Amino acid sequence: MLYLKAQDLSQIQDVFNSNPLQDESEMNQFYQEATEARTGDPYSGFVEKMDLLLEDSHHSLIHKLFIGHAGVGKTTELYRLKHIAEKKGFLTCLGRCDIDLDSGDIEYTDVLFYILDLLVNKACVEGLKISDNVVQKIESYWNSNTELLKTISVQGEAEISFAAGTEIGIKKVIQLLANVKGILKNSAESKKEVRTQIEPRSSELIHQIKEVIEEIRKQLQKKGRPEIPFVILDGLDKIPLGQARKIFQENGSRFQSLPIHLLVTFPISLSYTPEYKDIQVWFSNPEKLPMIKIRNWQQGAYQENYTEGVDTIKAIISKRADLALFTDEALRELINYTGGYIRDLFRCICDAALRARLRKSRVIELEDARKALAVLESDINGRYSDELIGKMEDIYRGNKHVSSSEEITALLQIGAVLEYNGTLWCDLHPLVEKWLIENNKITG
Repeated sequence: MLYLKAQDLSQIQDVFNSNPLQDESEMNQFYQEATEARTGDPYSGFVEKMDLLLEDSHHSLIHKLFIGHAGVGKTTELYRLKHIAEKKGFLTCLGRCDIDLDSGDIEYTDVLFYILDLLVNKACVEGLKISDNVVQKIESYWNSNTELLKTISVQGEAEISFAAGTEIGIKKVIQLLANVKGILKNSAESKKEVRTQIEPRSSELIHQIKEVIEEIRKQLQKKGRPEIPFVILDGLDKIPLGQARKIFQENGSRFQSLPIHLLVTFPISLSYTPEYKDIQVWFSNPEKLPMIKIRNWQQGAYQENYTEGVDTIKAIISKRADLALFTDEALRELINYTGGYIRDLFRCICDAALRARLRKSRVIELEDARKALAVLESDINGRYSDELIGKMEDIYRGNKHVSSSEEITALLQIGAVLEYNGTLWCDLHPLVEKWLIENNKITG
């Protein structure tokens, strides 16, 4: 990404792309604090709380879920946390399960393997030695079964990066793990074979992870660094709900046994199901990243003269672009009808900018904004069936408490209903509300 504020519509696509902010230069240029507009409390920032929790947890382990709608900004917050933890000396691994694994098909054994892969690679990058004995055990685990070895070998060569001077044994292990990761991401048939061989030996895989962690901890302690590794797993909020149940509910105990700080993203719709209580046995005190509120619902009515959300979103936009590139009416329309959903907002800004450029205009005008919003409106309102309209009308009428019904679970999952404040209140996506009223599905 170019670390420049857009001064022309031709620069909009670069600065409003949907990628999370990752490096510190991007953060310094584009990040905007939004805690109060999300939660109503300036002292409830997720990253700030996690920073203190890591600092205070010298011997206790943190195993947490991080919850929020896809596209609300979770990944950016995770990268912020990673940079802060690294500056304080934590060995910190951030894994993108949605990129490095197959987010449409993930099992708990895939996640355990990925944790091993992240820790081994991070140890090598930081020059922490993994003993020959542990290296040999890892090799033996993957090489002891003829069918498994054959499957991994077929995967072929993979590009490996490792620290200069790393031992030959570690090079081999990194190569081997890279091949397995390639299978889990790209090869459906080979993936079945790998899982068939790993699942009966999952306890052995967990033991390997623990041995690697122990070696890392001893060396971190000698260096005067915090000795508990910190593993962040992003992208697990995007997996199918059936697989999320298997990972978090049926196999949550396997992750609890790992002596690391572990933070994982989690599907927001699953947080409103009966199973959620059972999952919290393994991942206690979850954290949420709510939407930025455009309207604030209090005591059965929208708060009058509430501007915190709109002002915050204007500040987010102004970090990336000169506000003179928008007419006031266009900017207001884009903010109000995307409901504090940053991904939807950025998508519509990009679409509106393209339309304005096709008109040879130097600014985004109201009609550009409305055309972009109309495309998003069609998209969102094509995601649900008529059977869900009754529940949406119920929300529209004022029953905005999030329940554990299957209807709410479905509506949250598709983004037709948005959860705000992290305090169990929700609202219709503004474009859903608009469409339902205009098409006489509900009466305004």
